[in-house]
Amino acid sequence: MADYEGLHPAQPEAEAEESPAQGPASEPQPLIMVSPPTVERELPLPVEVGEEQSESAATPAAPASPHGQVARGASLVMLGNLGSSIMGMVRQIVIAALGKSIAGPFLAASVSMQTFYDFVINGSVDKALIPTFSDYVAPEKRQEFRQLVFTLVNVVTLLMLLIATAYALLAPFFVNFIAQGYTGAEKTLTLHYSQIIFFSLVGLGPFSVLLAALYTLREFGWPAFATAAFHIGIIVGVIVGAIIGEQHFGQYGIACGVLLGAAGEILLLLPGIRRQKLGYLFAFRLRHPGIPRILKLYAPVAVSYFVLNVLLANFDLHLASLTPGDGAANVTALQNATRLLQFPIGLVASALAFSILPLLSVQANAGEEEQFKETLMAGIRLGLMVMIPAALGLIILRQPICDLIYRHGRYTQHDTILAATALQNYAYQLPFVAVDQLLMAAFFARKNTVVPVTVGFITILGYLAVALPGYSTIGMPALAFANTVQNSSHALILLLIWRARHGSLRLRQTLPALGKILLAASVMGLTAWLLQMGLEHLPFFSPATTLGALLTVVVAGGLAAAVYFACILALRVEEIHLLTRAVLAKLGRK
Repeated sequence: MADYEGLHPAQPEAEAEESPAQGPASEPQPLIMVSPPTVERELPLPVEVGEEQSESAATPAAPASPHGQVARGASLVMLGNLGSSIMGMVRQIVIAALGKSIAGPFLAASVSMQTFYDFVINGSVDKALIPTFSDYVAPEKRQEFRQLVFTLVNVVTLLMLLIATAYALLAPFFVNFIAQGYTGAEKTLTLHYSQIIFFSLVGLGPFSVLLAALYTLREFGWPAFATAAFHIGIIVGVIVGAIIGEQHFGQYGIACGVLLGAAGEILLLLPGIRRQKLGYLFAFRLRHPGIPRILKLYAPVAVSYFVLNVLLANFDLHLASLTPGDGAANVTALQNATRLLQFPIGLVASALAFSILPLLSVQANAGEEEQFKETLMAGIRLGLMVMIPAALGLIILRQPICDLIYRHGRYTQHDTILAATALQNYAYQLPFVAVDQLLMAAFFARKNTVVPVTVGFITILGYLAVALPGYSTIGMPALAFANTVQNSSHALILLLIWRARHGSLRLRQTLPALGKILLAASVMGLTAWLLQMGLEHLPFFSPATTLGALLTVVVAGGLAAAVYFACILALRVEEIHLLTRAVLAKLGRK
């Protein structure tokens, strides 16, 4: 999936009602907020978690424990997300180096496109497409599966073309709202960027459908790496634009790079499509029984995405452009901080959610309540084990990280201070995001999209309670913290609702592991802080230079991470062994 999306404001998690199994195999439903694949179930699906489908047909393996399945299923997705996240970071560095006069308009236009993309199709991948596609993965239903997939591909392609064309005509209205605080030149550039970027939907729409189809078939490899092409396309656009020169419309190279990236994503899915024998069909079977199931599951989600992503995200941009200081600089800081935050979210939370969904779906359909809860809690413990130290590390090392990544070209020291401030206020939510995405996956696995959607509407109040009084007084940091309040409260409310409807998850049994994780993270955080304070007085570690920022992040961050890893091993936290073995096994097979 394209990872244009900002965390800001939270990505809604609306969902549809609980409908007892509709059709044969129950559908895997992704657990997380943003990412793709899911965990595999053991029933109708031909493969075991994280394994290639071609291997699954052989002899059935003895069922692995939920802990091992979650770790194996997530490991390949994590590796793919790591590559994509690295390229996404390079992309953001390149964009930031162009300066706020170009980065601000481009990021504002990108967010607008992403919100429409999420609303129309991307938000349905884990909430409606994967769960419904799962009903047709049995070998005898493969032809029905292809008809459903390519009916959606063809319809979505036409729909996205119409949306992009309509937006090109209506763009001035939207841009005048989201970029109200921009200068005239910045507003004009935002308009032109958005008109070009919206045509990437013609590629991104069918990409999302095909991505969901491959994840349903447990084809994780190529899909996990495909999103890197999106970032590469933008980077190429910037480079070509720089070669052409601004006087020859070179500043539009970055927008054309979005179109190139969208095409590249689809191209990288082709090996997986061939592997699964998912050849193209010119199909428009609108009466396929899977279509109403998808619409039923996605209807509440669509309403939620429209309110939370289309309306609220653009309202958030509007407020950011009016914050005290430079509106374009503040929008750029929020988006750059969001990109940094998406690194651990995509690498960990999203990978866990998508890898665990199929298994949860199978267990929910089979009525295996105890196994379902054990699988869910295994995912939550894995998520917290990574996201708690990630949040702490980003908060403590926020300034050298932003200096290292963004202080290049026209991006000044003042700009990196703004980004670091936004990052701090965003980072508090990371542990809650991991829990939230896994809980959403649990509701999706039960074909319940109504509860997450309803909770999403409730949490808007938390965002508004902080954003409205804060944007004109505290300024940009208030908008970042408003997003944190929104996402964190979503996780807590979902947890309370789950307990009321489905009983306890036995959280008390997780307290020993959580205590060990918090202890190890505290030692790690103290190590990072002391190292940062001590190193900044040494010439080579001067925070005023890129080399100093690099050395600070590598030495302080690297040693702190090593300390955390050593503490986790010494405290014998089970999940670290499972995850390490899973990742090494995947690497060893490549």
